[in-house]
Amino acid sequence: MKIYRLDFDVNNYKGIQLCEEADFDYYHMFDGTSLKDNWTTRKVEFYEEDEELKEGDAPGFNIPVFNKRALEVLFPLIKDEVELLELQLGDEILYGINVLKIIDAVNYDLSEYRTFRDGKRIMAFKKYVFRNEMIIGTNIFKIVDLPRGDVFVSEDFYNYVINNNLEGFKMELVYES
Repeated sequence: MKIYRLDFDVNNYKGIQLCEEADFDYYHMFDGTSLKDNWTTRKVEFYEEDEELKEGDAPGFNIPVFNKRALEVLFPLIKDEVELLELQLGDEILYGINVLKIIDAVNYDLSEYRTFRDGKRIMAFKKYVFRNEMIIGTNIFKIVDLPRGDVFVSEDFYNYVINNNLEGFKMELVYES
C-alpha cells in the first residue's frame, strides 16, 4: 500500500488565485467541514507571472482544484470523500475539492514529527507512518492532527492520474507498507 501527499506542479503549470480579496478567508475554512450549503461560486484567475506556463488539469491553489477532465477521471474514485465547490475561471468552471474525509490514521510510535511547545499539538511531520486498517479503501483524506493541512491520496488515485495523463499534479510518496 502506498500513500502520496497531493500537491501541484506550480513550476511547470499555471496556478490560480482568488479575484476578490474578501474571499481570502476561505483558504482557512477547508478543515473537513462541509461548505456547500453556504458556498457561492468564487471567481479565480491565473497568476500573471505564470503567463508562459502551460495550463494543467489541476491548477496550483491552496486546495485541490480540478478541471472538468480531471474531475471526470477522478470523481468516481473520490466521490464519497469530498464535496465539489465551483470556481469560475473566465468562461470555464473549475472544481475546488473540499476533502471531507478526516481520519485518525497516523501511527505516532513510528512516525516522526515536531510538536509545539505544549508537547501535545503537532506542528509538522518529518516522516509519516499510517495504520493500514484506517486507510484501506480510502482514496483521498486528511489527518486529524492537521485538518487544514496536507491532502493524501492512495496508490489508485496516483495510478488514475498517471494512466490518464492528467497534468499539473505533483504527488510525493510519503508512506509504503
